[in-house]
Amino acid sequence: MHMCKASLILSLIASSAQGYETFKSKCAALSTNGISGSEKTNINFAQFLPAQSVIDLAAEGVNQTCLGSDDAPPLPTNICRVSLSVSTSDTSGVIIEAWLPENWSGRFLSVGNGGFGGCILYADLAYGVSYGFATVGTNNGHNGTSGGAFYNQPEVLEDFVWRALYTGVVVGKKVTKQFYGKEHTKSYYLGCSLGGLQGWGAVQSYPELFDGVVAGAPAIGFDAMFSWIAFLYKTLGFDNSNEAFLSPGHWALVHKTVMSQCDSLDGLEDGILEDSRQCHPDLSALLCPAGATASSDCLTAPQVHALKKVYSPYTVNGTFINSGTNHGAAPGFSDAIYRPVVQTWVLDFFRYIVFSDPSWDLTQYKDEDAITGMRASPPGLHSKNGNLSAFRNRGGKVLHWHGQLDQVVVIENSDRYYDHVSQTMNASPAELDEFYRYFRISGTLHCRAGGPGAHVIGQTWGLNSTDEPEDNILLRMVEWVEHGKGPDFVRGTKFVDNDRKKGVAFTRDHCKHPAVNMHKDGKWQCITDAHL
Repeated sequence: MHMCKASLILSLIASSAQGYETFKSKCAALSTNGISGSEKTNINFAQFLPAQSVIDLAAEGVNQTCLGSDDAPPLPTNICRVSLSVSTSDTSGVIIEAWLPENWSGRFLSVGNGGFGGCILYADLAYGVSYGFATVGTNNGHNGTSGGAFYNQPEVLEDFVWRALYTGVVVGKKVTKQFYGKEHTKSYYLGCSLGGLQGWGAVQSYPELFDGVVAGAPAIGFDAMFSWIAFLYKTLGFDNSNEAFLSPGHWALVHKTVMSQCDSLDGLEDGILEDSRQCHPDLSALLCPAGATASSDCLTAPQVHALKKVYSPYTVNGTFINSGTNHGAAPGFSDAIYRPVVQTWVLDFFRYIVFSDPSWDLTQYKDEDAITGMRASPPGLHSKNGNLSAFRNRGGKVLHWHGQLDQVVVIENSDRYYDHVSQTMNASPAELDEFYRYFRISGTLHCRAGGPGAHVIGQTWGLNSTDEPEDNILLRMVEWVEHGKGPDFVRGTKFVDNDRKKGVAFTRDHCKHPAVNMHKDGKWQCITDAHL
């Protein structure tokens, strides 16, 4: 009996080793064989990487502006890493990475980009293969975080707007089929910010690409967002030379005032607003007494006037441009808009997309430039088509989420888009639930930036608390597409000091819109038609 068991164990070890070597050999063969039916595609390399490998992106020559928080963590599984170059025109091309896991589930996943999108998000690739997805990402047609690549290069801009993602999916599916010898079973998408916009762009214009799309904090109205930020710079200034400028201390005072008036509206004073839309604070309470100057306890009239503009919709001659920021977001908002990278994005948008003038400066911004920017931008930077019938009719599903404390990509733009879809399709929330569900995530900053609330929802690597669908929005999508279990909530987790090693501080079920969280009878409940 013991000999039989030993023989079985040895047989299993030998079989596993053989499978391991076969996987390595198949990966190496890709470089030699190429990708069939893709004459404009070149394989840069195909390399086997065992689990726990760490990719040295700096040593590989990845653009230095792409290095940082999106670097690949130690690989969670054995993969075949494939890098490809695809020509999209005579003057443009896309770099694609396909990560093909040994433990393939049969599923395909494309991930998106962020900002001006010239960086492959390696952390997202690692996240996908950790769950057995054949996972693909692109450099969106250029390298680095600058929009300078678009200057007098319409084909490169075309890649950025839509073609890079589309090409990555089409080529990625071909690579996946050739490598595994069979078609994928289901196709998914995961992206946030620009990546959320890319997801919606696919849903609206290329409904055949995906069975399920997770679109986080989508930069819907990408063009208008930069005009709004330029307007904020004009309104608030950059330092005390502008009488309306608010220092970090002033923003802390604003936040304290807002929370003192609104925190209890959801039934519990815990430092988190469950529905920021219901907060309408009296900002005049911040006004200094007559003759007093601004201090840590009050604001001057010019500061209060500017603050009201920050919270109000931005319009130009009756044309809506962008929603104002939401109450409760003050600390993160003031930090985010003054970051050098955000200022660079605004400059790049106007210099290289709108005016084709590298000398354009923020001081030149006029309100009319917002209208010019909307007209000059390719349609894909709007992604506001509300007719999603083609995607719905082929059985596609969308999970749309947005942090209520988003510092730059204002959540009200997501609210407006949901309403736009409902009106365009003449569909009630119950009817939209068939294929489109929207979650407003309380206490959560932009994408993966954290926040005081239960912000860990499985949106990327390191931001998943468990592998249960209830705690993981990507696996929630799989459950919906493959088993018909559409979520009524997305559970979020808050770790102690944002450190999973210290354990869970609390969890919270984030309600499916239009329901909102209310603390009643000693517990959180999703309430529809709640008037807080």
